[in-house]
Amino acid sequence: MTLFAAEKDLAGVYTGKWSGASGAAGDVRIALALSDGKLAPDVRFTMGSTEVKTKVTHVVDGMKLEMKYEFDLNGVRLESTIRGTLSGEVLEGRYSTKSVVNGSAADEGEWKATRQSN
Repeated sequence: MTLFAAEKDLAGVYTGKWSGASGAAGDVRIALALSDGKLAPDVRFTMGSTEVKTKVTHVVDGMKLEMKYEFDLNGVRLESTIRGTLSGEVLEGRYSTKSVVNGSAADEGEWKATRQSN
């Protein structure tokens, strides 16, 4: 019951910004829909003027969120891990990105997104 309550608390659409140590930055959109008592996530972000869609491969939830997702960027397959905490209506945390092919680090940084009202 506690997990369900926490998942329900996290459900929503969050929009905000991300910025990396590489100097890259953009917008982020994290949608967390509640489906059969579990969070069904959709993560998108912008890199320059390009919207990047992701495939979420791992979710751990509660009042803290951890997700892994893969995406292609300029022909390179990458995986990001984001970790964040909900405080009021703001979900924020850090991310790290690596190459799927060889595991080499690509970027890391921060993100912050605010829940949008219905």
